Amino acid sequence: MENTHKQLAWDTLTCLVVDDDKFSRTFIKTALYQIGMKNTREAASANEAIELLNSFKIDIILLDQQMPGKTGLELAQELKNSNNPHLKDLPIIMITVDTKEKTVLDARNLGIQEYLVKPISPLALKKRILNAFGIKQERV
Repeated sequence: MENTHKQLAWDTLTCLVVDDDKFSRTFIKTALYQIGMKNTREAASANEAIELLNSFKIDIILLDQQMPGKTGLELAQELKNSNNPHLKDLPIIMITVDTKEKTVLDARNLGIQEYLVKPISPLALKKRILNAFGIKQERV
């Protein structure tokens, strides 16, 4: 029987947390650390996120929707339209307080893999990250 359960090397991944709220960034980074993801970068705006994406190898983005300047969806749209194949295919998880149906549908239509509503738990975050990488968790 074929083994369809891939493993995720949490300690080799780099996550970019994009949120204008410092407390939210710290909370999310703590949750990432608790699930084994130690390499994180953080950005307080979409423009800062673009700078980091152009400077570092990022494996996944955790993105807030409601930010001054560019929203999370606008940043995601910019990445999906990029000529850079790595940026175009980068897994994105939206983490926001925005539960409006239009926002959720717009996120889906942009190819955002997962959508989490704040406040989040480390376990929910872990599950969404695994899903974003196409890894199915075994039920416990």
